[in-house]
Amino acid sequence: MKLKMSLPERPGWIFVIPGFDFIALLLALVMLTGVVAKESYVEIKLPRSEFRGERLGDENPVVVMLKSTTAGPVYYVEGVEVPEDSLGNVVFESAEKLGTKVVALKVDSGATMAERQVLIDSIGRLNGIRIFEGYERVDDSNKLP
Repeated sequence: MKLKMSLPERPGWIFVIPGFDFIALLLALVMLTGVVAKESYVEIKLPRSEFRGERLGDENPVVVMLKSTTAGPVYYVEGVEVPEDSLGNVVFESAEKLGTKVVALKVDSGATMAERQVLIDSIGRLNGIRIFEGYERVDDSNKLP
């Protein structure tokens, strides 16, 4: 008795079917490992706006404070009172001593825009100094108990 094949002599592309199974298995593995993999963080760099400040980083700024009084504006550089005419020189010397080119302003909430602008103009004349206005200082002495 002679054995006969159940398939015709030319099976055609029937030998490719296991290849489709193999490709489907690879595709499933790739998709499943993507779901299981830990998600990475993405850094988002937002455009500058007037509502979001710029970070100082590791810089140690010179702190200049403007306090409004009835007698006129009073300026403090690193906690020491400074007259208006020598403000620029004192700020520049403090910046050189600290090794920085950054000045942080603390403006009293009672200060007028003109007083604030005089402060910014006097510091702005200095070469290479960057000015950051951190926040407005609130005077708590006028609040009722």
